[in-house]
Amino acid sequence: MMSNPMRARRRTLLTGAAAAATLGAAAACGDDKAAGTADDPITIKFEWWGDDVRADLTQQAVDLFEKKNEGIKVQTNFYGYAELWESLSGRMASRDLPDVFQMDYPRLRQFAENGMLTPLDDLVDTSDFRDTALLDPGRLNDELVAVPVAANTTGLIYRADWFAEHGIPAPEIGYSWDDYMDTIATLSPALGEGKWAAEDWARSYLYMEMWLRQQGGAFYSEDLKSLGFTKEQLVEYWNMPAALIEQGHIPSADQMAAWAGDGMAEDVVASELRWDSALSGFAPTVADNGGELKLAPPPSVDPENLGIYLKPSMQLVIAANSEYPDAAAKFIEFFLTDPEGVAILGTNRGIPATNAGLENVEIDEISQAILDYEASVKEFIKPAPPVPPAGAGGVEAKYMEIYEQVQYGEMTAPEAADLFFTEAETLFASEQ
Repeated sequence: MMSNPMRARRRTLLTGAAAAATLGAAAACGDDKAAGTADDPITIKFEWWGDDVRADLTQQAVDLFEKKNEGIKVQTNFYGYAELWESLSGRMASRDLPDVFQMDYPRLRQFAENGMLTPLDDLVDTSDFRDTALLDPGRLNDELVAVPVAANTTGLIYRADWFAEHGIPAPEIGYSWDDYMDTIATLSPALGEGKWAAEDWARSYLYMEMWLRQQGGAFYSEDLKSLGFTKEQLVEYWNMPAALIEQGHIPSADQMAAWAGDGMAEDVVASELRWDSALSGFAPTVADNGGELKLAPPPSVDPENLGIYLKPSMQLVIAANSEYPDAAAKFIEFFLTDPEGVAILGTNRGIPATNAGLENVEIDEISQAILDYEASVKEFIKPAPPVPPAGAGGVEAKYMEIYEQVQYGEMTAPEAADLFFTEAETLFASEQ
């Protein structure tokens, strides 16, 4: 998933009481002392990526957890997305990872196969998950090493008001990529200068993965030791929006760089391929601008195959270096299933993955629209691909970095494809 950029920062929400408890916890060793007391509590650390709103909701839930579990204190830190992974990757060698932290699916193998995660099968109760398939992306080598907080799938978020105003029918299951590109070519001129019908979807490897799945392919090879597609396929995918960009129907890289935020939130873009949970972030802003957002299925190569799957919006893991895995597991179970706790957290991290979560959060109009969309495409949702290889984070970064050179005309698509394959081969070789 392309993650929204966050301000670079590290924020600590550690209270004075928790700070004092840290000294006692640091002296503890040996068996898990999960049954700490109010007078002699243990301290676990929890870190995640997100913004100030997520931090405030999370801290409220943590405060409630500490109130219900007086023997456990929780030290909480949050970062921007890129800063979190920079910090965690740098701390792997010293095995100084937080007891519990938020995991992103493409990075799971990197941590699990380096022995950084604790198996959860005998620690965390998974009986309340809405669909056992949601647990599959957290299994590696027959061990559960991550549990989902929420789940989402891919869709097209579009301005229903602009589509209707200009006589563009709502996208329906089975429409093709050619149909979508025809819509863009028709709608963009109608919207007028400074507005566009779509963003450049080729920036994201995730939508290329979807496009490949629609053809029975995959982004990574079956053995996860190489890319699962050809240079010719990459050039074809990168070239799909090229003519529309040249004609001004999709914004150029320079035009996008001038925006303060996302094009949808800037009120200048009519559609975007996104994980469906992004609707929650965009819809209020668009509504304030007098617009209306809806979700539709993505365009497809094959009307019988949308190439979509349920992906954890994020997962929770326990570090192998945790002195208190039982306490960490108790915290995860609270985070996912405590009625009061999940009511506080709401749908900030997506539609909850557990029954207790779904039953106790307020399902507002936007969340209901996401649920309705997922129900409408349920028969097209396929099993998730295998957990990406350990080098997936690097491959994703290289993909975006090299495609940017295509966007700015610094390289042709074939030249960039050659470079990407060379860089990817180096990254895969470094993991062998």
